[in-house]
Amino acid sequence: MRTMALIVLLAMTACVSTGNNIDKSKMSEGYFQKGLAYFQDKNYELASVEFHRSLQTDNSYKLSYYYLGVISDMQGKLDDAIKSYKEAISIDDDFSEAYNALGAVYSKQQKWTEAIKNYQKALENKLYTTPHVPYLNMGRVYMAQKDYTRAVEAYRDAKRFVNQDFIIYELGTALFEAGRAKEAIAEFQEGVGLAPQNASMRYGLALAYLKDGNKKSASAEFKKAAELAPKTELAQKAQDYLKTLR
Repeated sequence: MRTMALIVLLAMTACVSTGNNIDKSKMSEGYFQKGLAYFQDKNYELASVEFHRSLQTDNSYKLSYYYLGVISDMQGKLDDAIKSYKEAISIDDDFSEAYNALGAVYSKQQKWTEAIKNYQKALENKLYTTPHVPYLNMGRVYMAQKDYTRAVEAYRDAKRFVNQDFIIYELGTALFEAGRAKEAIAEFQEGVGLAPQNASMRYGLALAYLKDGNKKSASAEFKKAAELAPKTELAQKAQDYLKTLR
């Protein structure tokens, strides 16, 4: 009889414990959602309070760590951001967004090796829905290092996933810096087709034409760039080139 009573007591204890765990998880998510609403309203102070409450309730809620990292990053508190992103990753080793964000912080600190390592870790997760982002970020790291060949490769990988004008522009620029003018022209032309009002794209195409010896096409693109972005530094540069080409 005592044995049966003990079994019933243990079973009841297990149910209460499981219920408490469920309640903690739901409470933590509730605090997170409240924090996310503040975050979206750009009220980062109150957002941080709610994210911390979420973690005090359930310290395994990875998204609260992630958004605390985002807020710290935005505020220039890079070491705090690194700590928060690493906490999120310790909970989920496949958390690609956290790896990419961590890589971005290391990029700001010009810790290029660590940045690349984390961008690559983000890409190891085959279920990651935005792989073009770390590829784009890797391209920027290689551009900062003047490793234009690797930058081109990274931008091409980004373009395989998302064919957007801003990626094409950076790919064209990398090709131009690598001395591959004809390839740069092809990319910039594609970019102009996608975004004909993009003054930077027109300016990049003009430079590539000029490097390739096509002064007539270069002049036309410099003129168009100046028209699309009047009273800007880019327009002034375009006008300066036009004066030399007359």
